[in-house]
Amino acid sequence: MIKNGKMSSTKAKEVKSMEDMLKQENIKIVDKIDNWEDAIRISVKPLVEGGYVKNSYIDNIIASTYELGPYYVLVKDVAFIHGRPESGVLKKQLAVTLLREPVIFSEKTYPVRLLIALAATDSESHIDTMRTLATIFMDEHKVEEIVNAKTEEEIYQMFLKAGRETQE
Repeated sequence: MIKNGKMSSTKAKEVKSMEDMLKQENIKIVDKIDNWEDAIRISVKPLVEGGYVKNSYIDNIIASTYELGPYYVLVKDVAFIHGRPESGVLKKQLAVTLLREPVIFSEKTYPVRLLIALAATDSESHIDTMRTLATIFMDEHKVEEIVNAKTEEEIYQMFLKAGRETQE
């Protein structure tokens, strides 16, 4: 509902920005992962540890991958790991894992070094975050900057900067 030119519903207040959706402690740099299942486990682990998702969320994403294939490998170097809200999501949040050595999800997909795990409680409240992520995914230069980052802090600042740029 719009009132006095502003959205008055609570949904408008629930929309999360990148600063709300990504905590620095949810960013990890990992040298090597043995296989795609471990990649999913490691990328979602900060969300489990932070109380954003249940352990079952990981199992559901792995089961979906066996059923549907790696639907979350979007572009070269990037996997957007996510499942359905009812599969164990407790609170909205992102986790970012950078792999120094790429992992292969299938012979039909790109090698992946950047894993972005999403915990979304619904289909609307993370729209601003999705807009930011889309601008990152579509810009090979931005992806390259992130995969060449040296520290978690550097990655965190890149995501926050991208979030600010999409809000302007």
